[in-house]
Amino acid sequence: MKVIFLDVDGVLNSDEYIDRAQKQEIQGIERHIDVEKIKLLKKAIDETGAKVVLSSSWRFTKNEQYLKKLLEKYGIYLVGSTPLIQCERGLEIKQWISDNQNVEDFIILDDEIYPSYDEKLLKKLVKISNGNGRGLGEGLLISDIEEIIKRLGRVKKEELER
Repeated sequence: MKVIFLDVDGVLNSDEYIDRAQKQEIQGIERHIDVEKIKLLKKAIDETGAKVVLSSSWRFTKNEQYLKKLLEKYGIYLVGSTPLIQCERGLEIKQWISDNQNVEDFIILDDEIYPSYDEKLLKKLVKISNGNGRGLGEGLLISDIEEIIKRLGRVKKEELER
């Protein structure tokens, strides 16, 4: 199984989107999550056949259920969440992989580099743009999707037919 470890803030939103959502008085989870970023993520999932694991701190908030529903609305179904291990994202990702032996390849979508990301994890990181104020930056871009597809590879035609 190919896996995308998904961070939320700085990936599925951006400074520009948060400003626009506030001005337009968007309510609910859509105030924090840019649907256009979800659509980009869906493209990467469709092209690679990857499954999504939530590694964001959102997994421990009341917003997690709303996030899941919004992702499902666009055809993205989480296969799990990383465990909480001393708020050390690198250790959490390694533990999830250890607990799920059928991981053939993975990437990490994150806008931050954590001290617990060792050399192996850093090679799997698709670093989303740095923030410019609030720390969100531009969020997920088409160039990031191209990088995900390049690293994980496209799903093979025979896999689609199964």
